[in-house]
Amino acid sequence: MSEARRLASGGPSGTAAVADLPCSLQLEPASSAIYREYGPPPPLERLLVCAWTLEIGAGDCLHRQRILPDGCSDIVWIGEAAPIVVGPMTRSALSASSPGTTLVGLRFRPQAAASVFGVPAHELVDRHVALEELWQRRIVEEASQRLFERRTAAGRVSIAWSLLASRHQTMAACDRLIEHAVTFLSKTPRERIDALVDVVGVSDRHLRRRFLSSVGYSPKLFQRIVRFQRLLALARAHRSTRLGDLAVLGGYADQAHMTREVSEFAGVRPSALFGNVMSALTLSEILSATL
Repeated sequence: MSEARRLASGGPSGTAAVADLPCSLQLEPASSAIYREYGPPPPLERLLVCAWTLEIGAGDCLHRQRILPDGCSDIVWIGEAAPIVVGPMTRSALSASSPGTTLVGLRFRPQAAASVFGVPAHELVDRHVALEELWQRRIVEEASQRLFERRTAAGRVSIAWSLLASRHQTMAACDRLIEHAVTFLSKTPRERIDALVDVVGVSDRHLRRRFLSSVGYSPKLFQRIVRFQRLLALARAHRSTRLGDLAVLGGYADQAHMTREVSEFAGVRPSALFGNVMSALTLSEILSATL
């Protein structure tokens, strides 16, 4: 049985992690939405951080939330609408979904965007693009129809995985130099980019060009965004820690530096963010350094 058919034949084979906090900031004080993440099956681990679902309960109000930059790109099915590609983000964005809607997403590793979508990643930054503009329309429509026929969120995840698996062999390999650079920057929130240039052995200009093509960001911006996501994980793991101490743990120069960065990426101050949101990279070794 092909990998695509195996994934489509049952529920997700990866580990499911039910999050008790959303990956983005809720605008309402209470919500009936249920957010879940699913670790990818082994054949897709080099491309995916996770699959995720958001099931919004029935009610009279829109479900509103602020989506935060995480260095990743996603394919997202919202209800029974055609899937969209959400490119790497440099700023937060407001999202509103109708009651009773189920969202299904595939969250890709930062270095996988160009390989998965077949276009330079910087062309997708802060954009929403119909998936059928990047992949063959017939394949996208057929997979989406099968996804809509599944009545459970986990069943829909299986179809999303099967769609990706069916294209896996035709994708260009991820840039190994950029994979190495992403790992280095993720583990060294305080390190200067000059150190990365020395490690990978290419010029600063060459590194920047390849980073923009693969990830969508400059190396420095990527480092800042992953540091921000690590801070969210730290704030959750060390709930009683003072803000100044969190800033030091997170790799910031001081609390004022942390506050500026959080305000830029989240649109709110740290005191309004911490405890209300989790990192979008919790299922990835991108944040595997000691928290």
